[in-house]
Amino acid sequence: MQELLTTKELADFLRLNEKKVYELVREGGVPHVRIAGKWLFPKAHVERWIDEHVQREKSILIVGSDDMLMARLVARYSQDHLERGLAFYASVGSLNGIKALAERKGQACCTHLLDRETGEYNLPFLERYLAPQGYTVVNLWYRSQGLILKKGNPLRIRGLEDVVTREARFINRNQGSGTRLLLEYLLRERGLDARGIVGFDAEANTHLEVALKVFFGEADMGLGIEYVTHLLPLDFVPLKEERFDLVVPQELWRTQVIQDFISHIDAQKIQMLSSMLPGYSLHDTGKLIFMS
Repeated sequence: MQELLTTKELADFLRLNEKKVYELVREGGVPHVRIAGKWLFPKAHVERWIDEHVQREKSILIVGSDDMLMARLVARYSQDHLERGLAFYASVGSLNGIKALAERKGQACCTHLLDRETGEYNLPFLERYLAPQGYTVVNLWYRSQGLILKKGNPLRIRGLEDVVTREARFINRNQGSGTRLLLEYLLRERGLDARGIVGFDAEANTHLEVALKVFFGEADMGLGIEYVTHLLPLDFVPLKEERFDLVVPQELWRTQVIQDFISHIDAQKIQMLSSMLPGYSLHDTGKLIFMS
């Protein structure tokens, strides 16, 4: 049975007087139960209540997948909240981001992990790594992922099958990235062997880095988001539209800094970040996907 605190014990625990504790009870704030005419307070629930209402750092660290629109959103948030706090963005890969969130090294994570067994985005991985602490998932946007090719597509690449049969030089994404897992999923789906891809072990850490390596002739192609092919004169063969989500630990969901950031996840506001967003779809932006 969990520990129950008396009114006096709770007052000592919160460093308040007993009168203030009764005010909290009347306001319906602090978790409580009445047994035989006596107010008692489950300590575990009280600790969770404190955690949900504590004013945390005014700045926010977002970890996870590399995304150029996310970088713009973080920059816009920081500009709008300069006096109150900043947002920082560490693009360490979707899986590494979730692991960092599980270790409380960040307050939110952006991710696009496609589960090979279920074909579901993000939720199977979150269940695996974050279930004990609980989490909320909000859609950011959808992105078009595909093959980034030299302008004019000189090798006449039409899909992943051509990457293998034509022995084109490939530049891969880093281990733990959602794009790397997407490639492995697509190869498995098509019955293709990764060992047949020249350069499968060569890695780049961002979508733009992949695009630059193709542009400068260090590789014939790579897998990445369509958006970067509009920044450089490159061609693009779409392979899959993916869901890109923001994950927040449940204990942080109602904090002011998180809610301030969530208020920026709005299709109209995001559309204002750029006059053109090729390769992005905002039809579910801000939609609550899951809450545990």
